[in-house]
Formats: sequence, structure tokens, C-alpha cells
Amino acid sequence: MARTIIRNGLVVAPGGAVRATLVLEDARIAGLLDPEQPVSGIVDADIDAAGLVILPGAIDAHTHFIQDDPAVDEVNPDEVEGFINGGRAAAAGGVTTVVEMPQAARPTVDGAIFRRRVELAQPDAVVDFALWGGVCGGQRTDALDEQIEAGAAGFKAFMCDSDPSFPGVDDAQLLATLEHLKDTPYMFGLHAESDSLLQDGLRRMQESGRKDALAHHDSRPAIVEAEAVNRAIFFAEQTGGWVHIVHLSAPSAAELVRQAKARGVRVTAETCPQYLAMDHEDLVRLKGFAKCAPAIRDRAQVEALWGYLIDGTIDCVTSDHCGFSADSKRRGEEDIWEAPNGLPGIQTLLPVMISDGRRRGLSWERIAELTASVPARLWHLAPRKGAITIGADADLVFVDPVRTWTVRDEDMLHTQQWTPFAGRTLEGQVVRTMLRGRTIYDVDHGVLAEPGSGEFIPALAG
Repeated sequence: MARTIIRNGLVVAPGGAVRATLVLEDARIAGLLDPEQPVSGIVDADIDAAGLVILPGAIDAHTHFIQDDPAVDEVNPDEVEGFINGGRAAAAGGVTTVVEMPQAARPTVDGAIFRRRVELAQPDAVVDFALWGGVCGGQRTDALDEQIEAGAAGFKAFMCDSDPSFPGVDDAQLLATLEHLKDTPYMFGLHAESDSLLQDGLRRMQESGRKDALAHHDSRPAIVEAEAVNRAIFFAEQTGGWVHIVHLSAPSAAELVRQAKARGVRVTAETCPQYLAMDHEDLVRLKGFAKCAPAIRDRAQVEALWGYLIDGTIDCVTSDHCGFSADSKRRGEEDIWEAPNGLPGIQTLLPVMISDGRRRGLSWERIAELTASVPARLWHLAPRKGAITIGADADLVFVDPVRTWTVRDEDMLHTQQWTPFAGRTLEGQVVRTMLRGRTIYDVDHGVLAEPGSGEFIPALAG
């Protein structure tokens, strides 16, 4: 049995941030001791964490590594990511578990495809992973049960019909899915944008001839999101099912979530660093490199959204990592419609939240909740993941809280080597990441884990 001792760090445990000695045995946390308490027995590794904050490994519950099945389709060079480089970027950013979205060729919509996705990802995985199940137009209902049996952590659908390979759901299927899932512990995660309002907005921009970056936002303003959120909440309230709003960007939509929670509706929501740390100035400056859906909002809405994160209306933070190539994004320089929707973000998820969150008064405990313990609970990975507790996997992130550093494109480890946060100076840097007791990233030596070291984590619900 391998034993590792971690001394002198500020350990962010569920009961608070404490000076403690951590004892790891093999892959699990075996002890959380008073710093003065001696450690008996053989110690294989002794790590001095003086001056560092130790957080539970972050769980990024919204990633698009887009690992296409080579037996089905050729890889698209504009959107290739995969679990190897995506996992390396995760490790460097303090993310130890990802929950991968169902979009790929083929999209995950039944049990057989779900199992094939696990088979494809396992040899490449650098960090641990779970998988969303998928719900798309025309799908048979028993396909949900197949995916649950295979270990799905939740289900994802689009309320707008923007991806031909993953058709959106209409109101009838939305209602039927919630009815089917209402007696299960699984969420129905929704990309909440009104299809009719979105299509009308795109038509208006086209007719006006606008091709500027802000035309992207103006085609899908906040009301497009708020209307869909309102409708999703209505169906959840009528059925008793659980809706989860992915990548929420608009405070008007967050207010609807807040009111629904107060009424006892089963609704949760996530947001992303791009909606908390970027605004219209960034969209104008970066053009295609800031194009995502929902769109980046104006500064007033960004500030308001922070309030809903701080008060708990928004449950957690994810990246919505989507690694489109720089060449594809440059197509939006003169015509914003030529750039695809999506931003890379897994390597900057935790650093941006630490830097901006601490500046706004978030405690270390709250950051751990938003990035680890709440995602572990919502996606059924707890108690194995998400918290520094006895018996949990020893997934740990060591942060130097006072080190300042500048984000650079060339330091990004994901396949598409760029980030919308390039040039920003952040305070607080990930200096070590441990997965199940092994160091998989060190700031001085880079990523130390090999592909295949990550494991599939089936949902632990029920």
C-alpha cells in the first residue's frame, strides 16, 4: 500500500479551510490530521505544501472533446479535440474529472453508442471521465433507460434546432422526457434558447446585412434565453421532473430560476467563466474568437449575473469547452457568421474562477463548491469525487494563491492552442494536480500522466 503525506497546506474540506496534514493511501484520502499530530507507519512520499491552498479536484461537467468514432466518420480538423489533449489541458487547469457531452459522430443517443463512447475514450483518457446521455428529436423513449443502465450522469438536449447531427427537441418531446425521468434521480440538461426567436433574429440580421461581431449577440439577445428557460421551468413544474439549464448567461433567465427554486421547482443551473469575465468589449475585440452560444452579454448583465452566482441561484460553474481551430475562428473577422460557436476553456476554468472569484469575495470553500462538490452531487459522482473527505478519491489541486501569471495561447495544452483569455493577468496559479493520489501535473514539469490513466466513472445514483 502506497502512503503519501501532504503537510503544511491550507486544506479546503467541506467543514472549512483548515491547516492540516493529509494522508493518502493508494488512490484514496485516508486521513485529515492536525498538523501537530505525528504520522505513524511507513511513508512513501512526503509533500511539503507550505504556502499552498489544496482544493478538491475540479469537475468540469460540460466538455466537448468531440471524440468522433473513426468507424463512422472522418475527424473534422476544425473541431478535433479528443480525450488526450483535452485531458492534458484539464490536468494543467486543475480539472480531474470531466463529464463529456453527447455530441460527436455518432451522437450518444442509446445504450450501444454510449458504451462505444466509453470504449473509445478509455485508452485516451488522461483524467477521469463521465458521460452525459443524449436526447434528440425523434428518439425512442427506451433509449433513455439504456443510457441510464450504461452509467449516464444526466441527459442533454437542445431547445433550439441548430445542430443537424443532434436535432433539438420540440415541446412534446420535452414534456415526454421530463415525464419519463421524473421518478429517476437524473437531470434533463437543456441548451435553453427559443428556436423561433433565434431563427427570427438570424433572419433579421441577414436581411439587415449586418456581419459585425455584435450582430451575433443581437440575433440572440437575453430574451431568447429567458423565454426558453421560462418554458423549461413550466414543464418541470407541471411534471415534477428536473431541468438543468446549461451555460446560463442572462440575468433575466437567472431570475426565473431563482423564483422557481423558491416555489420548490426542480431546477438547477450552471454558468461559465466566459459569461462572468467577458463582455461586449471582448466580443467586438475578439470577433469570432469570442463567438459562442448563448452570446457574451454586456457589462451590466455580466455584473448582474455575478449576483446570482454569489447568492446560490446558479449552482455551479463549467467550461463548455469546445475547441474549434483558430483558422475557423478567423473566418469571423469580416463576417461573424462564418465563425463557429464555441470557445476552449477547460484549462482556464478554475484559474479564472479563483482569480475573479476571490477578487469578488468568494471564499475558498465556495470556490470548491462551485467547481467540485456541487458538480459531483448533481452528476452523481459523489461521494467518490468532489470533496476532500475520508474515503474519497485523492483528487487534489495545489494552488499558489498569491502567484500572478499571464494567460498565453502558447501555454494552452488543448489541441486548438488558443484561448479568449490570452493576455489576462490572473492571481492564483495551479502548481500541482493529483488524480487518485498520483501527481498528473506539475507546474515545473508539465503533464506527467499518460493516456489511459483516466477511468470511466459511471453515475453513482440510486
